[in-house]
Amino acid sequence: MKNASRFRPLPPTGAAAFAAFATTAVLAATGLSGCQTSATAATIPTTATATTAAASPAPSGGQTADDAVRRVEKAVFPLDAFGPTPEQQARLTNAVRHSVALCARRFGIQGYDDTPLPPLRDPAPRTRRYLFVDPALAARYGYYRVPLPSDKSASKRRPERMDTGLTPLEEQAVLGGGNGPKTVRGVRVPEGGCLGEANRRVMKGVPPESEWLIVRLASQAYDRALRDPRVKAVNAEWSACMKRAGHTYPTPVEAWEDPRWRGPVDARQRATAAADMRCKLRVDYLTVRVTTEIAAQRAIVKAHRPELRTFRKQLRTRLANAASMLGERP
Repeated sequence: MKNASRFRPLPPTGAAAFAAFATTAVLAATGLSGCQTSATAATIPTTATATTAAASPAPSGGQTADDAVRRVEKAVFPLDAFGPTPEQQARLTNAVRHSVALCARRFGIQGYDDTPLPPLRDPAPRTRRYLFVDPALAARYGYYRVPLPSDKSASKRRPERMDTGLTPLEEQAVLGGGNGPKTVRGVRVPEGGCLGEANRRVMKGVPPESEWLIVRLASQAYDRALRDPRVKAVNAEWSACMKRAGHTYPTPVEAWEDPRWRGPVDARQRATAAADMRCKLRVDYLTVRVTTEIAAQRAIVKAHRPELRTFRKQLRTRLANAASMLGERP
């Protein structure tokens, strides 16, 4: 499968997805205020949602988009039982934010917002991992412009830039380290900046690489499911359906990655995307993908149970670290 990672979300869903935040993503997603550097991730437009589009009727011999989405959203993935819950991840995230705020004060940055954030759910529908959106949305936006469901609380969490009196390079060094100055206002910048220091504190007593176990195993399960004969069979059914609609693609990934879609969205892309989604519904594509991935995760859990038990113990250590860090709040 060529370059498919460009279009599928990270393999873990639900609680496990939060373990996949990289350093710059944490800076952006946790709403750290005051010192917004150029490394902060861009926001995703949310001008429309799946709920605002008219529900697509069931294709002949298939299911409705609403039925398919509900089935996927209600699916229980075995690895989700081992990752942090949204509530636990919120505590870990808030501990890091608070530690960053304390660190920032050492550099004279006083207005850094570390107000606790509530538990966050994955904003990307699970169906996106299988390259599916409602056909009505595909007919409107094509492949790449379909917005995520809006999060009204996101605008409230979005910080405003604060004048710190530091240069952008100094701000970036204080927050995330990098190649900036090693001393700012006479204070030594910790390795990786304040965020690096905070991450080390919350991971104290836990090997740094262990944080990614769930992500790594979920990725393995995703790829294993792609090789399942049932997925290959449903890909063939989908391809035949697309052929009857006038589109020739061996797999859904190749339809999504068609080089013709690199320019502005046009009628051809919208028609192809809508046919793609209707064919997925007609051949029950999402059910096959979910079923095979759950089976693959179940096998991986069985093979890696000792590591997963260790991960749960390490999660308890991380949560204890977070509780201690949050206890520093004035």
